[in-house]
Amino acid sequence: MSLHDFSLRRHARSLLPGPGLRQRPDTVEANADELEALLLRLTAVRRLREHHVWEAVRVIRELPGLAVDEWPSRRFRDLMAADALVDAVIHLTSTTEAKLCLRRLSHELGLWTCTLRYQPPGAGRVTFKARHPDLATAILGAFLRSCRCYQLAAGAAGRGQFPT
Repeated sequence: MSLHDFSLRRHARSLLPGPGLRQRPDTVEANADELEALLLRLTAVRRLREHHVWEAVRVIRELPGLAVDEWPSRRFRDLMAADALVDAVIHLTSTTEAKLCLRRLSHELGLWTCTLRYQPPGAGRVTFKARHPDLATAILGAFLRSCRCYQLAAGAAGRGQFPT
């Protein structure tokens, strides 16, 4: 095993579409690829930066049925302007159509663990978990995983609901 096996660029090339990386995605599959690429990028960063959050907002806004009309809100923009990334990411999780609940935050051995929960109407609940040394990155990672699950459910059922 060499460092080439862990090369982020090598793995990102397999996730991203071809030469037109800066073009808007035309299909749901292209959007899912961007979501996967962003999740991969987040695993490699030491600390969440503002441009990562804005990239997540851009990708999520293009997912059908997840973002409300006035999304992101003015409060989110104010939090981003104040450089309160943790508060801004927590605010994002609660303002989408999915209405996720921040279930647990824990810190062990230098890793933050974030657990988000969605309880659909009826029985059952869905839990999304992410771990990262940076708190804001762990929260955003769990949120993006929930959006990925939402995207899979929207593509399969056509209704845009989380699986129960």
